[in-house]
Amino acid sequence: MNAMNAVSPPALLFDAVLPVFLAVLTLFCATALLIVRTRLRSTRNALDTRTRELLSAHEKIEVLSREKREFEEKFQAIFDNSPYSIAFNRLDGTYADVNKAFLSRWGLSREEVLSLSAAELAAGVEDERQRFRDMLERDGRFSNMETQMVRPDGNVRHLLFSSAMVSAGGQASILSTAVDVTSLKEAEKDIKRWREKFDLTTAAARLTFYEYDVENDVLTWSGSMLDVLGYDPEAMKGNLSVWTELLHPEDADRAIALFEEALSQQKRYVIEYRLRRKDGTYADVFEYGRMFARTQDAPRRVLGIIQDVSEAKRTERALLQSEEKYRDIFNNAPIGIFRTSFTGRFLEANPTLAHMLGYRDRNDLLASVGNLETDLYPYPSTRQELIESLLVSPQGVRRDIEFKRKDGAPFYAVINASLQFDESGRPAYLDGTIEDITIRKAAEDMLRQSEEKFASIFRLSPDAIVLFEMDTQRIQDVNDAFVALFGFSREEVLGKTSLELGLYQSPALRDRLYALMNEHQIIRDFEFAAYRKDGEEILCLLSCQVIGINGRSLVFAVLRDLREMKRMQQFMIQTEKMQSLGGLAAGMAHEINNPLGIIVQGVQNIVRRLDPYLGPNIEAAKRYELDLHRLSMFLEERNIFRYLQGIRDAGERAAAIVASMLSFSRRSERTFSSNDVNAIASKALELAGKDFDLKKHYDFRRLNIVREYDPDLPLVPCVGTEIEQVLLNLVRNAAQAMVRAGTENPTLTLRTRKMRDWAVIEVEDNGPGIPRKDLSRIFEPFFTTKKVGEGTGLGLSVSYFIITNNHHGHLTATTCEGRGSKFIVSLPLNPGA
Repeated sequence: MNAMNAVSPPALLFDAVLPVFLAVLTLFCATALLIVRTRLRSTRNALDTRTRELLSAHEKIEVLSREKREFEEKFQAIFDNSPYSIAFNRLDGTYADVNKAFLSRWGLSREEVLSLSAAELAAGVEDERQRFRDMLERDGRFSNMETQMVRPDGNVRHLLFSSAMVSAGGQASILSTAVDVTSLKEAEKDIKRWREKFDLTTAAARLTFYEYDVENDVLTWSGSMLDVLGYDPEAMKGNLSVWTELLHPEDADRAIALFEEALSQQKRYVIEYRLRRKDGTYADVFEYGRMFARTQDAPRRVLGIIQDVSEAKRTERALLQSEEKYRDIFNNAPIGIFRTSFTGRFLEANPTLAHMLGYRDRNDLLASVGNLETDLYPYPSTRQELIESLLVSPQGVRRDIEFKRKDGAPFYAVINASLQFDESGRPAYLDGTIEDITIRKAAEDMLRQSEEKFASIFRLSPDAIVLFEMDTQRIQDVNDAFVALFGFSREEVLGKTSLELGLYQSPALRDRLYALMNEHQIIRDFEFAAYRKDGEEILCLLSCQVIGINGRSLVFAVLRDLREMKRMQQFMIQTEKMQSLGGLAAGMAHEINNPLGIIVQGVQNIVRRLDPYLGPNIEAAKRYELDLHRLSMFLEERNIFRYLQGIRDAGERAAAIVASMLSFSRRSERTFSSNDVNAIASKALELAGKDFDLKKHYDFRRLNIVREYDPDLPLVPCVGTEIEQVLLNLVRNAAQAMVRAGTENPTLTLRTRKMRDWAVIEVEDNGPGIPRKDLSRIFEPFFTTKKVGEGTGLGLSVSYFIITNNHHGHLTATTCEGRGSKFIVSLPLNPGA
């Protein structure tokens, strides 16, 4: 009884309450930790699965990267040797790269061009450049836009300009090409001037010209038809009945019969008849026409000249009409007409021929040309060959011949000549016409040049191009890019089919493509997998179209290697997933924050209520006759305080993880300012110098710190505190890695430098390096190589987010296992450019 009385009631109450309290507290803490562990375990399982997928993708990326480098070397050779001007511009207009043809066209050095923008190089054409920019923004590309450039020496050149938005090096760029068409524009101007002279001549001579397409029964008019007959030439366009309905009833049968006879015999003809004017009266006309046989470039047609000879008929119908009509036709014909002696002198020539040969008039021509062999032909043998042909075929010879003008300049013409004999049967003179075909020759030259350009584009195109027959499906030609892409030599593929080469996965896929071609004659952007010669699978994008060449149906197919594009798509998908993970992290953080706050606050309150020096605790203990100091000693002996501190440390650690997750997912209000990166790096080292751990014998100050700062580095626009946070995280990671590995003479190097428009910060150590299998994952959230409890796995992911998302820069890592690692931070000096 005395022993029971020795224990006070408060003591009995405390002994009863304390186990219950501790049990409830332990159950509460265990439940909270179980929730946290369960959610973190689920997240880790998902990340482990994604990690294995990324490792597999990384191995494929390394193969693609090697092939990409080989492709870039080939592309650079094509780029440098292209005959067309090629330029890459950044979005701000500055030149990123240009080829040799571009430098030659502008007459500038590469250094001069790369220091300029498009606006500075092509000053004075802002409206046109704005028009090009609008088209790029609207369509992403434009082709063959005519423009002008003024070289630094003042020389004006005409260009066909094409441009497209492309991605180069992960950045949006503008690819531009230009073809010089100055000579073509000058030729067009010359043609226009000659056309104006021709129209002026026909208007003055009141000549009506017509062209009749025999096979299609199409009759077109030009010249002075409005002045002569009162009809608009365009309104009178139609079939042959337009002409027959205008014939005088008395002349209709004869004129039609003569015209049909000329058609049937394919000969020249001259017809005299009367045509009805618009006012109902009739005009006496003289028509000179000629039948032209069908050629590859033109159908069978008749060309003719109609002249109003009404006045001549009225004044001298009987005697002078024939001579006057001949003289008018002779003098005003658009082609040269001549008569020469057999020995080689001009006997007669019309003004057109005189002007064609560069002489003032007919008299100047007849007086100046004494010997045709030397004065008209560049080579005397040319006329001798013509004479020999006429002796064989005196009725007529047609040839394309090169003549020379009075000033010695060459020009090409078609000569139609016939040989006439005297009464004794000896050759007397030559009659004929000369038609200037310089323009046609120029067009042929342009066509040849166009074919050469096409051949160059075909050969030098960075995309693989193949040309094969539609019927036999046998390959006719391939370009260098095709050879490089599929690994076959050109000789190996010519004459073969794609099935024989094994390019397709299955014959069914090939049959499907040919079915589409037969149905639509064209295929756009068909994605499929093809095989190289060595069996490697290539993902390609196919576009092809049926074209006609020399009467054969050929398929022009372009194949684009999609491997690099797919790699970039995967990178974009990964980036999107990272952003989604940030949102998930934010949601988890907010959900975990509330119970963590309760746990940490509850532990703090328990410790405060057990404090023997706190007034309210002392008063409550007195009421129950409780000795707080002895209670504190009991709790200390039973490690209760240590358990409570452990709960508090775990709660604060979880809160720190939550804060990092929120920082990772939430864009806070930040202020950009110009900062000295060298000073920021030094401050980060100063803060890291306070980091030490006696239990692990870790002290940052024991490291060898090497500072290699660029004193000329300009101020960098950034959020200084965020960059300091990134550098502090990088140097602490490096220091901890070297200590864990026991690196001898641990050295940490901070290096700054300027590289073009970027400020570069390098953090390099000589520690153990990063295992290659982990290198692709180091910027993932929650991934860490530290032991459990030493790292959250958010440091590098948050740093990566700060540099790439907040500052639009780059954060990359390189490593050599056993020799150290290097992290490279690149910040733009002109973020808005």
